[in-house]
This record gives sequence, structure tokens and C-alpha cells, in this order.
Amino acid sequence: MPVAAPKTTGRAAAQCRALHALLPKTLLGQARQSTSPASDNTAAWGNPAITLRCGVSVPGAVNPASSAFDPPSTLSTVVDGVCWVTVHTSDGGFQFTAVKQQTHVEVDVPSSYTGQQAPVNALSAQILKADPTDTSLIFDCA
Repeated sequence: MPVAAPKTTGRAAAQCRALHALLPKTLLGQARQSTSPASDNTAAWGNPAITLRCGVSVPGAVNPASSAFDPPSTLSTVVDGVCWVTVHTSDGGFQFTAVKQQTHVEVDVPSSYTGQQAPVNALSAQILKADPTDTSLIFDCA
């Protein structure tokens, strides 16, 4: 499964490597599959693939330097101590991004999984274990 791997170094690379080792073999009932190129910064489950990318930039909606910055209208939730920002994608799916970790993690869920349990419930504990919350980040997750 082709998944663009973010480039990471130092602490971010170590946190992504630790998360990669903790990721579940199934997600939303879908089996984990190999990604191309092979990377500790990516994972995929199912077909169409639910993808995870570790080491991404903060989403524009919560980045004060972005023209898309709009915290009041940004949907966010805390699951098992991880703050997730949710954005609708152009294909009708969802993109979830863990925004209060030292290294941001993005999970893309195709529209065919709409209505099923969100994958963040199955990923939050692993993310928190691999990457502690960064309390210096400004975004306030509601």
C-alpha cells in the first residue's frame, strides 16, 4: 500500500519507531498491511486503506501561522488522554490528527468506513505510550 512517509529525525524518529512497534494488527476489523515505501512513520489497514502517518505537520486549522487557522470551529476530542482534531476529507472520509503530542500523528479513514467506530479509540493508548503529551502546545482540546 503506497503511503507517503513523513521525514523525521531525532526524538520524532524515535517516537514514531516506538509507536510503529505498538500498533495493532487489526483496526476497525481490518488487517494491517505493508506500506510502500517501508517506514516506521507509516502504517495501513484494510482495503481501501486506513492509513497512519507519524511525524506530520500540525493541521492548518490549529496552526496560528496557517490561513486555515480557525480553532473555534475545529472539531476536537480527547480520547484516553490524546487530543484529536477531526477534519472531513474531500472524498467524504475523515482525517484525525493527534495535535498535543510532541510528534503529530495523522490517521486517514476513507468514506467507506463512515459510521463505524472511530479508529482513535484503538490508537490513543499506543500513541500516549510512545509519545507524551506536550503541554506547551497552545491548542486547547475540548
